[in-house]
Amino acid sequence: MDVYIPFQPSVKPLHNEKEEDYWFLFKDDKLMVYEKEGQIHIPRRKDVLKLNISIYNIQCMGSYFGYNCYCGEFVDLIEDERIGLMDLKTLSKSVEENMYFLVSKANLLLNWLKSNQYCGRCGSKMHRKDSQFERAMVCSKCNNTTWPRTSPAVIVAITKGDKLLLARNKQFPDRRYSVIAGFVEYGETFEECVKREAYEEVGIKVKNIRYFGSQPWPFPNSMMIGFTAEYLEGEIRVDGEEIVDADWFSKEEVEKMHKKSISLGSQLIEWFLKSH
Repeated sequence: MDVYIPFQPSVKPLHNEKEEDYWFLFKDDKLMVYEKEGQIHIPRRKDVLKLNISIYNIQCMGSYFGYNCYCGEFVDLIEDERIGLMDLKTLSKSVEENMYFLVSKANLLLNWLKSNQYCGRCGSKMHRKDSQFERAMVCSKCNNTTWPRTSPAVIVAITKGDKLLLARNKQFPDRRYSVIAGFVEYGETFEECVKREAYEEVGIKVKNIRYFGSQPWPFPNSMMIGFTAEYLEGEIRVDGEEIVDADWFSKEEVEKMHKKSISLGSQLIEWFLKSH
């Protein structure tokens, strides 16, 4: 089915209920999946009905290729051996990219709902706004309104001739290296953030900042905005707090280190490998 916009966000279902509607169900921040012929699948409505479980915090997400999408949570113990739970990082290696981003959206919406049960202004109970088009939580007392929010962050591949800057964050497992990234500050442009993060984390200045692409990232609710940039001046000097090591790496060195994934950081590294 060729659709110009495969996913259409909506607060209310856009189509009649079908057995093939998608259900993104979480338990303890892990997604329900089922395995069929060695492949990982997202449950459809017909699969969920067979389980006879109680689902709460249900939200309609919209529709994907003409099928309604819902998210929710459950606590029931499921004994069907085909059904399992999978964390989002592991899932990223098992499903195609578009489906993974639907899972990310489901996770974001559930976290938003759970985090806004009480008003941040007066402390009163919040309720979901009854609207066909607007997804919001409204305070029952002062009418303070909260919408789902995304935190923008930049991620940048910085090159110096035929080498790529890679850094190791102290949180990274297995001494893994990646490109520079950081959250955008209030009132800061994306380009200003690229300059600041590079200077703060590794002590260098950059030039020729160019937009590369963007990607929603559910850890927990980020929007990654990717850039490429070129080295201008300065010597590498790690901050010692977030970044514990950084260096310039050749294409051959990067190929040995890189583990391909669907992340925007991986796409930036793939860009370097193909263009240098």
